[in-house]
Amino acid sequence: MAAAWGKKAVGKIDRAQFENDELLKSLGNQLNVDFSKYDQWQRKERVMRPPAPKKKLPQDTMTFKVGTVARAASAESTPAPVPRGRRAQAKFEEEKRRQKEAVDMLEMRIRHAKQASDMYRKRAKELVDINLGIAKDIEADEQEVQVGVKRLLRKYEKFRGGIATLNTNFIKELSEVKSELEETKKSIGIKIAALNMELEEMDGKLKAKQEELNVLHSYKDKEYPVKAMMISNLHAELESVKNSNQEDQEELEHIINTELSKYDKERIQLSNEITKKVTEEAVALMHPSLKDMALQNIVMGKEIEFHKAQQIDLKDANKELEEEIKMLLRHPKSNVRLQLFPEFFPTREKCTPEMDVILDIPKQEWLPI
Repeated sequence: MAAAWGKKAVGKIDRAQFENDELLKSLGNQLNVDFSKYDQWQRKERVMRPPAPKKKLPQDTMTFKVGTVARAASAESTPAPVPRGRRAQAKFEEEKRRQKEAVDMLEMRIRHAKQASDMYRKRAKELVDINLGIAKDIEADEQEVQVGVKRLLRKYEKFRGGIATLNTNFIKELSEVKSELEETKKSIGIKIAALNMELEEMDGKLKAKQEELNVLHSYKDKEYPVKAMMISNLHAELESVKNSNQEDQEELEHIINTELSKYDKERIQLSNEITKKVTEEAVALMHPSLKDMALQNIVMGKEIEFHKAQQIDLKDANKELEEEIKMLLRHPKSNVRLQLFPEFFPTREKCTPEMDVILDIPKQEWLPI
């Protein structure tokens, strides 16, 4: 069955479609397996071995004959003739004892042979069951292998088509990458040319800076010490001039400040006098009712300021009273039921996370006996 299925599956494969496969060409003849010959995986019939020859039982060394046993058995059923003489009697007893031992030995061997035969039959039955299970497992494995091979063949068909598409995509991408490479080379060449031009410009600037540096070095070696001495002398003269100017400036600022303070006092006094004079003239020209109204407005403004300050004080006092009321409400003495019936409402402390819990469980104490 498996061989016929393998031949059918191999016959369905079209080998002509694999001739242009790049992957199979790269592998060469490594996959050239003749699937038409399925003999190495085909189940073979079990070779029946000839039965082993039975072992011969060891011959008993005892000297007796079947006829003698039969005669002895018949002698037990029929009254045996009494032998004459003591020697004949002893010989008869000895022969009878040997026959009995031989019979017991044969019975024991028969029992052992029956036990061995039963054990062999049981073992043969177990082996038959095991062989049947193995045969079922082999058939199941063959079916699984058949399904797996079909699945693998389908996968190979898919992969073969995928490999062809991958090859076409690779060729297409390779051409695109090559064109991109050429474009990149052109753009990089343009950038390199621009960088070379910038490099030439920077070389020219560097040469100019080097010439300036040489001039500065020559200036530092020849003219710089003389210029440095002149600069130090000028700094000293500048410091002396600054000190003299500082003293003059301080004196001038003091004079200016005194004069400004004098003029400020005079200005304030003059402005107060002018304001007072203008106010008196305006009040003198006002009607008496307007004077009373102005005075009342001034008094009302003072009263408003006083009442605002008093209102702020009252708000603060109200806040303090509210806090005291909250404290009184939380106080245990404000609880009327607790004050009237303290025995029914015992005080209990609240357990906080910071407190230690102590379990007071009564224990049974035994008498010291």
